[in-house]
Formats: sequence, C-alpha cells, structure tokens
Amino acid sequence: MLSPAYMYRILFFLLPGALLVLCWSPMKEPTRSIICTSCGEFVDKTCRKNPGSCQSKHPDFACQTKEVYIQHFTGEYVYQYSVLGCPKRCVEYIRFARREKNVFFCCNGNYCNSLPGKDNASLSSIPLQKFA
Repeated sequence: MLSPAYMYRILFFLLPGALLVLCWSPMKEPTRSIICTSCGEFVDKTCRKNPGSCQSKHPDFACQTKEVYIQHFTGEYVYQYSVLGCPKRCVEYIRFARREKNVFFCCNGNYCNSLPGKDNASLSSIPLQKFA
C-alpha cells in the first residue's frame, strides 16, 4: 500500500493536468460559417432597404428568404417584395394574414438566399451577387 504522502504528491502533479484537459476541451459552438445576403426589401433584382450580409447563427446555420404577397381584389396573391436575412431558427412555412401571404424559405449555403429577378415565379436559389 502507498503511503499518504506519496498519494498526495501524485494528486499534486495529476490535478493541474486534469484541470487543463477539462478547461480546454472543445465546448464551443461549431466553427461552421455561412454568409447570407441581408436585405430589408428586395424587388426586381435590387435591394431597396438595408443591403448587406450577415453570418448565419447556431444551431441552424441557415439563410432565410421571406416572400411577401398581397391579395388582389380577384383573390389572387401578387408578389410584392422579399426580405433576406439570418434568423436564429429557420423554419419553412406559409403564413396567411389579412390580405397578405408570407412564404418562408431556408437554405444552407453561402449567399444561397440571393434572389434573381422576381417575376411572380417561385423562388430560385441562384446567387445574384455578394453584398459587401
């Protein structure tokens, strides 16, 4: 059996190493980084409000496009503009509000939410340009 003095010496030398391993363990968020286009109002290949870019956030690492449609007096929904950005949580869904329809899309690539010209067709994920 080992003497108590010898055990204390072993613990004295092992404890700092154990603390270093625990403190330096990789507990940070993943370093994955996706850059998205950010725009407050995107119409006809042009960002009209707040152009820029943003970095997607953990845990989804997704870019989002929100398309806004207004209901015409005939009952048909007509495309108005899109909003591009980086939400914390990205969920694809369609929301109907009073005379308005919002369609939310998510994608997981650099600048994947950049829009080509919008002409009442469905969303395409072709990158237009990188806003600095």
